[in-house]
Amino acid sequence: MLTYAGLRKPTQTYNGHHFYIVPDSMRPELDKKEIARRVFERAAWVMQQSWEENWRHSRLLDEPLIPNHIIMAGRSRASADHREHVVPLALIRNQCEKMFSSGADASAVTKLLERHLKIVMISKAERQRLDFELGLKVRMPEGWSFDDENADPFARLKAAGIEWDQLELNV
Repeated sequence: MLTYAGLRKPTQTYNGHHFYIVPDSMRPELDKKEIARRVFERAAWVMQQSWEENWRHSRLLDEPLIPNHIIMAGRSRASADHREHVVPLALIRNQCEKMFSSGADASAVTKLLERHLKIVMISKAERQRLDFELGLKVRMPEGWSFDDENADPFARLKAAGIEWDQLELNV
């Protein structure tokens, strides 16, 4: 046990490093919606910082920054072998950069992420059809646009004929 400011705090050791364990009684109580809001805001901030620093990678929009359970939207009726972002991460990253380039702030990007950053678990065969047979690995179907507020984020899955059940988002 280490002491800090008169409090005894339990620690865990990993590779010789000590990590404080914050007791649950010291953490704020956050509901699922507040946690999700924070996750998307943090992701938008990270995207803005990376854009400003001229460093880019779509995996910034993945775990551990954005936990799967926050964005898990559904599961294929066929099988659930592959984690599929319904809008490809590279497209979302490019749209974030476009928004920042045109003067948008992190709150606008937060809204974009909340709407489009979702995962549906699909089968390997469905992934094959989606990515390679239809050529939708890194693009959305013809006519789909971020600028269209009515554009369905799940349009790729529909184009591939993937039937899936919606899960209650953990938000």
